[in-house]
Amino acid sequence: MSYTKLAVKGASTVFIISVLAAFLGYVVRLILARNLTIEDFGLFYSVFAFLGMFGVFKSIGFDRALTKFIPEFMHKKKYDQIKSSIIYVSAIQLLTNTIVIIGIYSLSGYLSQSFFRSPQADIVLKLMAIAFFFDSFVLVLQFAFQGFKKMTYFASIDVVRMLLIIAIILAGITMNYGILTPVAAYVITPIIIISVFGFIFLRRIFPRFLKSKFTYEGKLIRKISRYSIFVMASGVGIVILGYTDTMLLTYFSGLASVALYNVALPTAKVLMYFPRSIAGILLPLTSELWVKKENALIKEGIESLYKYTMIVILPLALVMLSFSDLLIKVLYGKDYVLASSALEILSIGMIFAVLYVINISFFSGIGKPEINSIIVYSAALLNLTADFIMIPLFGIVGAAISTTASYFTMMTIGLIKIRRYIKIDFPVKIWGKTVIAGIIFVIVISLLKRFISLNVWIESALILIISGLIYLFLLFLLKIIDIQELKGLYSRIAK
Repeated sequence: MSYTKLAVKGASTVFIISVLAAFLGYVVRLILARNLTIEDFGLFYSVFAFLGMFGVFKSIGFDRALTKFIPEFMHKKKYDQIKSSIIYVSAIQLLTNTIVIIGIYSLSGYLSQSFFRSPQADIVLKLMAIAFFFDSFVLVLQFAFQGFKKMTYFASIDVVRMLLIIAIILAGITMNYGILTPVAAYVITPIIIISVFGFIFLRRIFPRFLKSKFTYEGKLIRKISRYSIFVMASGVGIVILGYTDTMLLTYFSGLASVALYNVALPTAKVLMYFPRSIAGILLPLTSELWVKKENALIKEGIESLYKYTMIVILPLALVMLSFSDLLIKVLYGKDYVLASSALEILSIGMIFAVLYVINISFFSGIGKPEINSIIVYSAALLNLTADFIMIPLFGIVGAAISTTASYFTMMTIGLIKIRRYIKIDFPVKIWGKTVIAGIIFVIVISLLKRFISLNVWIESALILIISGLIYLFLLFLLKIIDIQELKGLYSRIAK
């Protein structure tokens, strides 16, 4: 199988399954938003974000190291080292998770009164800490699947997770358990996933696990540790980027604002499933090609990704921007429509995030996670500083502006750094033409919304069909893509 076909097949599989997982994730949020009070909805996701801040310290980056080293060890047929790596990572998880959960239990009473300002926060914190403890081992399994390039299993874990959570939440709602309903779902689900997917991993993916030897090798541990330290460093920055918005909104604006922002940000992040599906296969594939010194193939692949991801993500982001009110009303109800302004800003930020995701996957694949640390910390510092200024002034809109500026910073630094390792030719003209097509696309949507007045669903569908066809026509008119190029790409995929 050609690398192009492998990449496209893997990315397509992950994309389809990830979209399904994203949809199910929205079903979870929709159910909770319509069955909990805004304050309880905000409390749940505030606690979720608070515990998420400790996620990187629980694994110290060791779980993600599996995606880097498993492909290398498979290429060299070092099966004992694969088993040793998995056991070593799991042992680290057990130790660090135990320390964190003890700390959470010790401070839960104080935090519920002084930070969350809700008496329910105490029990929610304690139970969700248990959920995060078990989920850490789910991540070990997931990254192991990714390392073996078993992308269907890698992505399917998220789908199964969401299905189980939905089933448990629906059962809990009928019993009127309130906020404890999603808490119970998140505690029970990872236990089931570990049992089912752990069995699959041992029987179908790595049956050599039981036969292989576990050896305590200082050299292997140091190798994984060096990589993991930089991954953890990047993870700390990602935590700042991902959770400080919610934490500062909790402190400055209250749980209602947290609820609104946790409607806007996840909605915008649906756009990230496309680049993340590509990144899921790009990281281990880059690692393998880098070891084989196939730099030309890496260069060709990344340049194509720069071009085609922008062509795809730009109209999707602009559709989200143009129909933000409708999206929020449909998904969460009119009580959450105030989140639409933040969603409009964040949808633009996701365009910048596309290139950022491609770049960090390259740096991780070639064993340079320290570059990711530089990128993420620069953006995290900007985000944290901007949050302290913008959130007290503008609330969720200020948080959205800070996050968007952070994504732009990560994209810019990544594009600068990548050329130190591989001579990438940035498709600047193509990007420029794509932006022009996108601007015309938005103008067409705006004009059609003024002149077409039908049932909201028929109107929206008609507008999207007309504007989409115009965007596609512009791609050919501006010579962003052509038939011969598409035929050549298809021939490589079909090999």
